[in-house]
Amino acid sequence: MNLNKSTLSEQIYQILRSDILTQRIPLGEKLTLKHLQERFEVSSTPIREALTRLSQDGLVDYYSNIGVNVISLSEEDLRELYQFMGDLDRLAILYTAAYPDHEAICRELQNAVSVTEKLQDCENMPEELTALWIKNSDDFHLIFYKYCSNRKLKTAAETLRSQLTIFSNIYETKQEPQKEIHRMHIKIFEAYKNKEFEKAGDLMKDHLNASLEFALKSFRDMNS
Repeated sequence: MNLNKSTLSEQIYQILRSDILTQRIPLGEKLTLKHLQERFEVSSTPIREALTRLSQDGLVDYYSNIGVNVISLSEEDLRELYQFMGDLDRLAILYTAAYPDHEAICRELQNAVSVTEKLQDCENMPEELTALWIKNSDDFHLIFYKYCSNRKLKTAAETLRSQLTIFSNIYETKQEPQKEIHRMHIKIFEAYKNKEFEKAGDLMKDHLNASLEFALKSFRDMNS
């Protein structure tokens, strides 16, 4: 594989991260240095650097004298993950209430839901449009972190969102979850636009609880 030598570590990190998030490299799989060196045709140094970043993202686990494995998750892990992510997303919404330009946030939220709405009824959505739908669905959540003015909250959310994305990348390709997610985003947006911040936060928690059910179904399908 041809890689730009000046950014080997970054490129390897991005490739492996994408492979994990899309489950081309499945949960629990062992990543050996030898195999990765053969795949990328590079020395061990940039691979180790990439794996360290993936560990910081919460996507791989280092085991002393054993090696590196993609994380494994149980149903209980998923329940805790979505519950806590709902709490963090709710906090992000409440923190944005202090941001002085309410309209700027609303414009970005409106843009995100407008894109998913336009794509909503596409029959047999091609892969590139599905990726666009997922991106704008994710952006809806990330906008609140962008404007929450709290670095600690952002940092806490980043790792969890990486793990959550493994499952949202699966169920957000399906029409039924897409419609439910879009419906909830509209309700959250309307409450936020009307400056009903507590209501918007509570709706966000409800949204994550509903998404948990889609994630659990995906998890069971993966393990059946």
